[in-house]
Amino acid sequence: MQAIAKTRAAFGADIVELPTPHPADNQLLVRIAACGICGSDLHIYEWELGAERMVARMPFIMGHEPAGEVVAIGRGVIGFKPGDRVALDPFGHCGRCGPCRAGRFHLCAQPTTLSGAFADYTIAPVGNAHLVPATMDFETAALLEPFGTGLHAVELSSLKAGDSAVIAGPGPIGLSVALAARALGVSSIVMTGLTADSGRLELARAMGFATVCASDRDWTEQVRARLPADGADALFDASGAIDSPRELLRRGGEFVEVGWPARDLTAAELRALFFHGVTWINSRIRSPETWRRAIAMVAAGQIALTPMVTHRYDLTRGIEAFELLRARQGMKALIIPRGQ
Repeated sequence: MQAIAKTRAAFGADIVELPTPHPADNQLLVRIAACGICGSDLHIYEWELGAERMVARMPFIMGHEPAGEVVAIGRGVIGFKPGDRVALDPFGHCGRCGPCRAGRFHLCAQPTTLSGAFADYTIAPVGNAHLVPATMDFETAALLEPFGTGLHAVELSSLKAGDSAVIAGPGPIGLSVALAARALGVSSIVMTGLTADSGRLELARAMGFATVCASDRDWTEQVRARLPADGADALFDASGAIDSPRELLRRGGEFVEVGWPARDLTAAELRALFFHGVTWINSRIRSPETWRRAIAMVAAGQIALTPMVTHRYDLTRGIEAFELLRARQGMKALIIPRGQ
């Protein structure tokens, strides 16, 4: 089978030919129908921000936002059969560690992991697989993982209908936060991005969200003009590099970190957040319960995810997709193994 793999501890990736894998006990063999490129895939491609901790050995097949069809099951598998449609989570849970026993599965100390979905086939532990309705198209199913990340961030916050939110970073995760917040009834949502994000900001506006260019000198004033007088109830950092969070939040508001932190906060900034009474929330990945709600919301038509897909590539053109996103073009690129 063909795959996009990391073959060396340096910038880039390669198209490789590898044997089709076989499922072991409690595993599924899934034929990939679509897989999204995630920001962490870009970090691995560029070999930055600690990407090496996610690559146990090489060749390392990349890709962890897939949907596809179960074609074979290993011994002991219950609840799945060949022909089922599934969306896969890169992080499962062991069910035994302290966080799992407390129901905080997204913080599992020994999660079952999945990668290898930029390929014709991948192996998935049953704990990483989620059934989706037969009526759900595979592209939508492949977007459930990033949408679940956004939904999880909103659910960790205290946002309620009628509240206000700022979302820094107009990529797929930021847009997923915005979609989840709007579905909750949050009435004032402002998305911010840089000049380089102009295409993404334009798409966000087309999807009904107010936007501000954070490259503008007066960007914080522009954001505040679109919010209640005392500031936003919550600010979601989906960029990892938000500047001036205190200026945008009301006293006692919530700062939710969703993106990989890419800059250091100064002591002065931390003191400002402290005296402002800001609650800091770290939002990582999703929980199984978030998956259930995400699937239900999308299946019921409450959320439309495919408008965020701007580019589709087959495996042979996968490197082009990475370079496109590195140039901050497009919103969401999908790898379609057998083409479009």
